[in-house]
Amino acid sequence: MTQLLALFFLLLPTYLIRFRIGPLPTTFLEIFFWIVFLVQHQKILFSTFSSLFSQHRSLFIAITLFLLAATISVFTSIDTRAALGEWKAFYVEPVILFFILITSIKTKKHVDNILLSLISLSILTSALAIYQHFTGWLVPYAFWANHDTYRVTAWYGFPNGVGLFLAPIIPLAIYRIQQSRTEKTRFIIPILMIPASLLAILFAKSTGGLIGIAAGIGVLLLLCKKTRLPASIVGVVALITLFALPKDNPIRQELLMQDRSGQIRVSMWGEAAELLSDRPILGAGLASYAERVAPYHTTVNGEGIEIFHHPHNIFLTMWVNLGLLGLVGFVWILVWFYKSAINYSRLHTEPPDLVGVATVSLSPYLLASMTTLLVTGLVDSPYIKNDLAMFFWLLPALMIITTKHYETMENT
Repeated sequence: MTQLLALFFLLLPTYLIRFRIGPLPTTFLEIFFWIVFLVQHQKILFSTFSSLFSQHRSLFIAITLFLLAATISVFTSIDTRAALGEWKAFYVEPVILFFILITSIKTKKHVDNILLSLISLSILTSALAIYQHFTGWLVPYAFWANHDTYRVTAWYGFPNGVGLFLAPIIPLAIYRIQQSRTEKTRFIIPILMIPASLLAILFAKSTGGLIGIAAGIGVLLLLCKKTRLPASIVGVVALITLFALPKDNPIRQELLMQDRSGQIRVSMWGEAAELLSDRPILGAGLASYAERVAPYHTTVNGEGIEIFHHPHNIFLTMWVNLGLLGLVGFVWILVWFYKSAINYSRLHTEPPDLVGVATVSLSPYLLASMTTLLVTGLVDSPYIKNDLAMFFWLLPALMIITTKHYETMENT
């Protein structure tokens, strides 16, 4: 079963292979997901729900609110058919995957196999992006034609997809390197993955991804006593340097949302806020944001800008898609996640440093991965995509496994 799960994560980009079964649209990844479900469904139905409720009642309530809000938002949407597609692909199936993971993963080797699949997929994605940088192969014309703003897209068809997928996996690759060093096993794959991913993100010009990576690594450094003070000093110096730069400096303008891309995002956030001021409880409904925000749409410096499918902020996206109840459920899940990671670090071992320890806990690296995802999500939405929604739910699943079972797992 865990080999099937590892293969599932290796095949995440296959959601791009779309077709129909009769009148129903689907993807290769979705078909594979339901194969995984059918293999594991009995354990999910009869044991997982009761176990989760008894051991993680707070998380269970948060997930219930999240799914309830998604279901309500199907009925408040403009296009019910499109809403059902999003409900299934972004909410129901990823949560089912969460239950499959916490039911199926029993050993440390199971965890390692899934991480290895993600890291291997990251290398393949990075290799394609790097190749695209020099050849333009598979890059949509809109991004290839303008050599001043040329950006690679890998499999995804849009540049930010590269950073959204690769950035939160880098902390997990760092964990595998640390783990491999302490266990004296091979770690060439994660070592290759990190520079390749960074290069791919640079070629995609995903500033949000790079800042997210810096935030995730910063979390790891702050969790370790040996690096906490130097990391804090570097962070303060970096902030002072940023604000000391001339106002027309392109780095300052980009990081402070003063360039064209930043102004477009600020404008989108303002439009979403106006929409939410009129629909604060229900939001826009699933698959309805673009149409419902249209009356609030404005120009940026007199330039007409297209209406995007989401407001490029993960919290605003959850609010407009799921309404206030969904936002509460989502934030509740995040609070549970961070609280679990911090409590585990305090009650058990000291979080690992970056130079090697006798044993390496996964928990701080999950915290770093989620932080990377959320910081990237301040300027984008690293959830509303089939593969990203599945990856998001992997993190709380691994947190449960780590905090409750990981120490007693046998390396088999």
